[in-house]
Amino acid sequence: MVSGNKHEGSRFLTNAGLVLALLLAVVLSVAPLLSGCSAVPTNEPVQIVIKVPRTSHSSLNDESISTIDEVVTLMAEDFMESYSQPVDVKVEVFEQSAYEDAVAGSFDTDKAADVLYGDYFNMSTFIHSGHVVPLDDIITPELQQDIYPFLWELSTVEDGVYMMPYLARQNVLAYNKDLFRQAGLESYIQDDGIQSWTQEEWTIILDTLAANLPQNTFPLMMYAHSSQGDTHIMTMLRAYGSPFFDEHGHFALSDLEAVQALDWIQQGVDRGWYPPHAENLEIEDCSRLFRGGQLAIYMINNVSVGRYGDSIGLVNFPGPDGGNATMFVSGFEVFDNGDPEKLQVAKDFLAHVYGSEPLMEYAAGTIPASMTVAEKYADETPRFTDFQENQTNVVDFTGGNPDTLSVREVFHEGMAKLLRKELTPEETAAWIDERANNAIDAGWATHVIHS
Repeated sequence: MVSGNKHEGSRFLTNAGLVLALLLAVVLSVAPLLSGCSAVPTNEPVQIVIKVPRTSHSSLNDESISTIDEVVTLMAEDFMESYSQPVDVKVEVFEQSAYEDAVAGSFDTDKAADVLYGDYFNMSTFIHSGHVVPLDDIITPELQQDIYPFLWELSTVEDGVYMMPYLARQNVLAYNKDLFRQAGLESYIQDDGIQSWTQEEWTIILDTLAANLPQNTFPLMMYAHSSQGDTHIMTMLRAYGSPFFDEHGHFALSDLEAVQALDWIQQGVDRGWYPPHAENLEIEDCSRLFRGGQLAIYMINNVSVGRYGDSIGLVNFPGPDGGNATMFVSGFEVFDNGDPEKLQVAKDFLAHVYGSEPLMEYAAGTIPASMTVAEKYADETPRFTDFQENQTNVVDFTGGNPDTLSVREVFHEGMAKLLRKELTPEETAAWIDERANNAIDAGWATHVIHS
């Protein structure tokens, strides 16, 4: 009996041990689930969003490219294939007029941009919101040396690089040589270089065109219906030598030279220099007229100049000492949306792009930020030398103000009042100065940058 009870006890202990072991195994397998999913590697890709405005683009190294978002998509695909961890890069396209809604309107939401590609004059506003991070930590010595120095200057705010330049476009004016010949202005036609006319010559040319062009054909672009393209009209206000901004970055259109330019522009309404009711026109309306041979003088840049061949001549915007040109720089910003992992991936994306010569070469055909790319494609780039030499005539049309988007809304409304003759040139200057400078001051009052 004692012996039998002993064996039965052993069997009981053995069975109990098996049960305990099974229970322990179950508990250990369930424990990670109970403690939270972070304990289980999921290999879920980190997702970042890159937002890009709808913008035409052509590249000398790939003729199939027609928009800049196609380039950014190629960059994203190349990055995803080579990155050391799973990552999902989503490229979203928005309309040029929707920067505010697409970017600032999505701050602190699940639709926020992690990376923005766009034009500096639109992007710079967001730096002062505190959401844009400095990018100095991804700029290698080699990259520092390869990017044009003037582009680094335009990318820097308070000693930090907050925008990464990818390409630039220089803007001047183009004139239709055939329309000039029809108007008897052959002496002003030049086949090479970028010309400059005195203010007296500008007035003679515009009056001559107005008197001699065919019906429904007009001398000069003008528009004020929206803020699109208003930077070109701003540049015209430098015609008599106005710096446009004062030493503090405020509008200074009430100065004598700016009022003279406003008066000159308003005179053009009665002298037939513009398409009728230019205050109701968009820049695209003038572009369409120029492409159709119904507008003699229109804005052009170094990218679009190749479309016209020898049919156009180039001239700087009115102004003393060689006239004026503008520079539109485009590139990237990175936003801090409160997720350190996404922020790091966004920076790694830019580091990947700027470390890849093939990806940088998609800027060829514009003015590439990379000097290596610019020199490689110089012989294939239309009028490359002309625009390089004209760099000395480029003026800053932003003034470094913290709220370019708000200022532009003020400006085009003021110009519309001038063209409708609701305000005199002096009244227009005062109207724009007051409202634009209020917007600038409000921007500085709320200004904060990410450190």
